[in-house]
Amino acid sequence: MKDSMSNVDIRIMMDEVQEAAQDAFIKNVYQYGDVFVLKVYQPGEGTFQLLIEPGQRIHITNYRRVAPRMPGKFVSVLRKYLRDRRILSVQQYEMDRIVVIEVGDEESSHKLVAELFGRGNLLLLDERDVIFIALHYKKMRDRDLVPKEIYEFPPQRGANAFRMNEKEIENLIADSDASVIRTLTRRLNLDSLSCEEICTLAGIEPGSRMEDLDEGGLDELIDAIKRFGQKIEKGVHEPRMVYDEEENSEPIAFVPFRFEVFNEHSQKVFDSFSQALDEYYGVTEEEMDQDSPDIAALQKERERLKTIIEKQQENADELLQRAERLRNAGELIYTHFQTVTDILETIRKARADDISWEEIRRTIEEGKKQDNETAQRIVSINPSQGEVTVDLRGQEVVLDVRRTPQENASRAYEGAKRAEHKAEGAKKQIDKTREKLSELDISDIEDTKEPVPIKIRKKRWYEKYRWFISSEDYLVIGGRDARTNERIAKKHMGPNDVFLHAAVHGAPYTVIKVPDKAPGEQTLWEAAQFAVTFSRAWQDGLTAGDAYWVNPEQVSFTPPSGEYLPSGAVMIYGNKNYVKNVPVALKV
Repeated sequence: MKDSMSNVDIRIMMDEVQEAAQDAFIKNVYQYGDVFVLKVYQPGEGTFQLLIEPGQRIHITNYRRVAPRMPGKFVSVLRKYLRDRRILSVQQYEMDRIVVIEVGDEESSHKLVAELFGRGNLLLLDERDVIFIALHYKKMRDRDLVPKEIYEFPPQRGANAFRMNEKEIENLIADSDASVIRTLTRRLNLDSLSCEEICTLAGIEPGSRMEDLDEGGLDELIDAIKRFGQKIEKGVHEPRMVYDEEENSEPIAFVPFRFEVFNEHSQKVFDSFSQALDEYYGVTEEEMDQDSPDIAALQKERERLKTIIEKQQENADELLQRAERLRNAGELIYTHFQTVTDILETIRKARADDISWEEIRRTIEEGKKQDNETAQRIVSINPSQGEVTVDLRGQEVVLDVRRTPQENASRAYEGAKRAEHKAEGAKKQIDKTREKLSELDISDIEDTKEPVPIKIRKKRWYEKYRWFISSEDYLVIGGRDARTNERIAKKHMGPNDVFLHAAVHGAPYTVIKVPDKAPGEQTLWEAAQFAVTFSRAWQDGLTAGDAYWVNPEQVSFTPPSGEYLPSGAVMIYGNKNYVKNVPVALKV
């Protein structure tokens, strides 16, 4: 199950967020557990909420949450420096899982940096990029996140293939001796799902070896990388949530466009990527909303005002379109001045000679049959109004036969001016209605009644297994029985993950989930201890045991020819990496 946004998701989400937030103002900041929400006001449009969950996601949310009565110190500082500041830009940093929101006014500017990888972080920087405050402070091998130090972005994990040509991509991946999927995830700055989709587009098995690809296969792979990049550049198209039919139809992923790898799964399409993520994550109990009668009435009034705005906008658009048509008509009359003159004078002369309108109509039709160019220009005549409709360069123009070409053109220009004037009035009405709408902000209304949740988020997919988060922030999962062992190995082990097993009978399959950077020795040790402790070693009274770890491509459910493999059992091929003398112990 997908736990967080990939760098591809963030790249595409930026289109939605930038469009909504550019030049808007941050009105307030709220924290609900691990979730932060910026209340943003866009002049003329009203307010919306930008949700940031460090380590997980960023998107616009429609869920209303209960604001804590007493904000914490971190949020109080954010409010002090972000409230009423204009959003100058919202940018993804270098195709990484990092978003930088720059805000400022005439006196100062700050940057809010959201790190959406690993444990996640949220940092406020001053105009010199010095760390003012951070959600988490930490010293690491490649950088330090400490107060009063200049913020440094983490090192790039891989190359951005979408900025490369075919030859550069070939030079990057062709010399690999690993599997195709491992090569892509290690050498490109892409998540494993995107790399799996690239393999599907190329018609190549993810587990096949790079060295086994012929020239045609390599060309297909490079072409698939370029095609996937083109989809990203085009932006979101039919964002969707993907379901796993085998597991009670729970959602297992969200994607910004159709992924071929999910063709066999049921899917739900949304109008925006933010809506898809809003539905996918839902709302936890600590983020519950209040639904009092006062709020219900305000919600009804908001919907009424929105409907009025839509109708006012339709009217304004129609007036502007009418003005454009009339202005074009005036210009076309002068462009085809002689033709218009001939048509008007011919009809006026016929009427002066007491020729009936019916006779004039028959004469026009005869002229069309004889390919008379002037007659072919006439679309229709309206005797009751004394008007004739003519075709001038593909646009139908209505002429008053009692007026000269100059007078008809002048009438068209005057009509355009009147329509534009009315459109201006309509726009002012729209602004007034939007101002009323912006004043009806229900997020700050206090209510003493018990909160009622809009939606309760389902349990995380891994909570049905044994699991823990390592000290290096990696998710480690283990089976509870033979059935869950098989499911973990078959359904939840990705190409970057690490498979562990205790060298003891009756041990669970254990998997370290690796989104990008390989885990360190500490995580390997903790996962090995997890595997040993949940084996029969505990029941057998052992105080320590051994475990080993391997890469996913070394794990197979297919036995050697002529041999039998029990259901759920696996074969391990290649070298095993042992972790020796691991204590049998657990911590809570």
